[in-house]
Parts: sequence; C-alpha cells; structure tokens
Amino acid sequence: MACDSTRPLRGSGPAAAAHAQLAVRDWLETQARVTGYWRDVLLEAGGSLALIEVLDDHARFLQMAAIGGEGEVLQTQ
Repeated sequence: MACDSTRPLRGSGPAAAAHAQLAVRDWLETQARVTGYWRDVLLEAGGSLALIEVLDDHARFLQMAAIGGEGEVLQTQ
C-alpha cells in the first residue's frame, strides 16, 4: 500500500477515516519490513536465535495488523 503522506490527516468523515486507515496500514507494513531487515542482520551475524524468533513473531504480527479486517482484535501469544 502506498499513502500520500503529504496530505494532512485532519478532518472527519468517511474520507478522512479511510485516509487515516491507509496511512496506518502503510506504516505497519513499513515497520514489518524494518523488523525483517534487523532479523536478517541478526541471522547473518549469527545472533541469538531467541531474538530472531521474537523478530519473526513481531513481523508476522505487524503484517497481520496491516491486512487485518475492520474491528478485529489481534490475538497475541
């Protein structure tokens, strides 16, 4: 998803809500990619497998949050 971050998120109504949700989902996807990057860095450096697993779990959580449906509460471990 791509979001035009130059557009302000102010206002109310369906259009503002849709734009805000798109921006948040875009941010969540970005965070998942950043988490994946650090996971790969740790993996290549021979880092802690426990920490790598935590990053894997967190990246999955962020991805699911980004694509999650309306009003769903994501279950954590």
